[in-house]
Amino acid sequence: MTTVPEINRPEAGQVSLRAGIIDIGSNSIRLVVYESESGGSYRVLTESREAARLSALVTPEGIMPSPAIHSVVPVLRQFTEICEAYGATRIRAVATAAIRNASNSDQIIEILNRETGLDIELLPGEMEGHYGFIGVVNKIDIATGFIVDIGGGSTEVTLFRERQRVSSFSFPFGAVNMNVRFGGSGPWTEERMGELEHFILEEAQKHPWMSEHPGLDLVGLGGTIRGLGKMDQRRRNYSLPHTHNYVMQDEDVDYFYHSLPGMDNNHRKRVPGLSKNRIDIIVPGMIILRTLFRHMKASRYVVSATGLREGLFFELLHPEQAVHENVLEFELRALLSNMPRPRQLHLRQTERFARILYEALGEGGENEWNRKLLRVAAWTYQTGTEIGYIDYEEHTQYLLTKRPLAGLTHREIILTALIAALAAKVKWRKSVTAQTYKDILLPKDDERTRRLGAVLQLATALDASETQAVTELTAKRSGDRFELTLTCRNEAFMEIRDLKAAARDFEKEWNVKIGLKIKSAG
Repeated sequence: MTTVPEINRPEAGQVSLRAGIIDIGSNSIRLVVYESESGGSYRVLTESREAARLSALVTPEGIMPSPAIHSVVPVLRQFTEICEAYGATRIRAVATAAIRNASNSDQIIEILNRETGLDIELLPGEMEGHYGFIGVVNKIDIATGFIVDIGGGSTEVTLFRERQRVSSFSFPFGAVNMNVRFGGSGPWTEERMGELEHFILEEAQKHPWMSEHPGLDLVGLGGTIRGLGKMDQRRRNYSLPHTHNYVMQDEDVDYFYHSLPGMDNNHRKRVPGLSKNRIDIIVPGMIILRTLFRHMKASRYVVSATGLREGLFFELLHPEQAVHENVLEFELRALLSNMPRPRQLHLRQTERFARILYEALGEGGENEWNRKLLRVAAWTYQTGTEIGYIDYEEHTQYLLTKRPLAGLTHREIILTALIAALAAKVKWRKSVTAQTYKDILLPKDDERTRRLGAVLQLATALDASETQAVTELTAKRSGDRFELTLTCRNEAFMEIRDLKAAARDFEKEWNVKIGLKIKSAG
């Protein structure tokens, strides 16, 4: 761990940690500077990436030569300057497979530390898998599954159950060194593909636990699966340009398995969504991923945009308990804690009233899921005020889709944005969100969001002044009657006014007639 001078550090209570994470990988060297706020949320201040291909520079004897070692020094020095410029008070730098697997790894670390002033950790393979696990489960709402992290010189496989890591293993093969060993610059032949698949399968079979849990999701980390996700989104004209938590089926990856290997690099350059930095190593990475997927008998591929670097940061941030108990609840609490105190109280009141109203309606079917959507929308419907209070409804839709909460699927992201917008009286037929992302929505989603939006609109009306003038609410449905009893500590003029306006949409969507009774809290 490296401590750097503080530069313009914010006052206490605003920022709890600002740290730079440097990942010296086999394919690239990356820096991310994170800032955590007092409420627990964090954001990326800046990030940098430099191609390295270190695993390709190791000699057949396993030695990383001196020129290769010293080529890293200017990158690390400048990354350190970036951390200082952004006021990072801590830098955590780790080296993974390319250096870990080199026979002169101790000499490499000693030279890099001496030349850069850093304190670089040589990360064991199992710990690389562990930090990748933390980065995944803190940003995807998944309890059990496999994680496969394909780097340039290693592949980490982790099994986790009930958000606890069970087993991890690091294989000394990755997209770069397998391309050197089995591939080349031209098209892949079926023979070479078969040789690589056979090699991977032989190694995987040495670890029986990898094939003893069929039907689990495979969560993929690294540039290979992100690249496949981007290509699949472009192929489908997918409307939400987020790879994180994007889901692919077996046949989606098989499409690229049958199309990419036969191309030369010039043809791969023209594949939509494929980075030019990855045209030569996408095939071996894909073969590793697909072979492990089939060996595990996994159910589907899930793309994660978070992994090792986020895991390292989370451990700095929460050393006692780096894994959140509930991803979505952590995100909501963090979001709420960074808002002004009056808005916090208003949103809590809105969420409480929305829950009371919805439960009184007595819905069946997907009741639990609808409650989740309603809860998220209630806590986020004023998110757009971060940009500006005027037209905050439009800003909210933008932020909820462009900066979505972790713990939500892509469809849930769109649904909560629509419910929040409808609560702010944006009509479905005029909603840009509904039109833009219609490929992600299902036929019944318009009805679902209209009905939940009407509930949330009524709940927001019940605290229109944002002063909790309505202290208690009871609701009861009897046939087509929906009886509301409000306990108020004053006349609650604004609440009664907005309630009557919101009642029109609510009565139409739920086919009820509202009856209102008002009591004094005094």
